[in-house]
Amino acid sequence: MELRHLRYFVQVAEDLHFARAAARLGISQPPLSQQIRLLEEELEVQLFERTSRRVTLTAAGTAFLEAARATLAQAERAITVARRAGRGELGDLRIGFNPSAPFIARVATAVNDFRRRFPDVRLSLSEMIGSAQIAAIEDRSLDIGFMRSASPPALPANLSSTLILEERLVVAMRPDHPLAVRETLWLADLAEHPLVIYSSQRSGGFTEEVFALMRRAGAEPVVAQSVHEVTTLLGLAAAGVGMTIIAESLRAIQSAGLVYVPLADEGTSTSMWLVHLREGGTLPCANFLGIMQGA
Repeated sequence: MELRHLRYFVQVAEDLHFARAAARLGISQPPLSQQIRLLEEELEVQLFERTSRRVTLTAAGTAFLEAARATLAQAERAITVARRAGRGELGDLRIGFNPSAPFIARVATAVNDFRRRFPDVRLSLSEMIGSAQIAAIEDRSLDIGFMRSASPPALPANLSSTLILEERLVVAMRPDHPLAVRETLWLADLAEHPLVIYSSQRSGGFTEEVFALMRRAGAEPVVAQSVHEVTTLLGLAAAGVGMTIIAESLRAIQSAGLVYVPLADEGTSTSMWLVHLREGGTLPCANFLGIMQGA
């Protein structure tokens, strides 16, 4: 038995007229009548009572009609699911990100656009450091990663990185800090001023890169406090515990208790990178990458 046999039967059952049913199905009447007879032979039951004046369903035909309709509806659902999955409209998309990625407009817009365009894809977002993202993408427990690094991240051969944003570093401090009146700052200006820093276990190398820049400029970092959350970082800076150095996009976390002064030294910038498998990614991943390219 094939699905077409069920379609033939349902059409005849609805029209109770072989000629009309054949016309609706786009076939001639004799082949339709033959297919119905073959179906009855396979089922070993009579589905229709036929006379020269009319066609009616038998009791078996009436019972079979309900089951046939349900089978055809389920088949249509299966076809729809397969086609949607083939377009990447179903499935999972797992994204890893560093703490500042959601504050980058291009990233936030892409995530929002993806959720709007592919609402039936299960979207999983996980905050993790860059090295953990790389390992997770390699073992396919993560599809995409957003990680921060001044230079292109060192990746295995099967992974690819794309520059999303390069932005300058700024110093956040209370308005009454002695350096707050400056339009720009040099790293050497930060010598001996206490800093609130993002924990190296959570920064994915960002803190180490900042420290290396300061030391090259002759300013040894003076750490007043190490924290694990971005909001704590800025909150303690606003409380006067120390200055903090952040990517400019984090200014999106508005705080009336802070001023932001850009650094003027060469190389005082940081970049956000999009990392994914070079080949073999999922269709939802490909759809998200397409959105990122157009963002």
